[in-house]
Amino acid sequence: MQKAIRHGDLCLVKIGKLPGGLTASDTKTLMQGSHGHNHDVLGGAIYFKDVDQFIFGYLDAAEGCILSHPEHGDGNLKDIVAGKTLCKAQIKPGVYELRRQFEQTHDEMRPVID
Repeated sequence: MQKAIRHGDLCLVKIGKLPGGLTASDTKTLMQGSHGHNHDVLGGAIYFKDVDQFIFGYLDAAEGCILSHPEHGDGNLKDIVAGKTLCKAQIKPGVYELRRQFEQTHDEMRPVID
């Protein structure tokens, strides 16, 4: 069974190992959400691949890795930043695929708008 973490319009799926041929990015932002808020990570290396509509990269999460977003996260890890609640989720160490969430409607598959 695959382990997955849903974080609004982003999904992280735990995989066995990092694919070869990737270069670590110098950003802390996994993706920008549909309403312009960043999904940021502290304590991990991000590897982007050629963007497709579904899997767009990988996260190699270190011990103590935190995923943050102004609207999503574990209710036990919240900070107030510039008057807004910044929700955080602790990510267990490991390698994760970064996936954009899609939903099936009666007419089409479309990105999740969060």
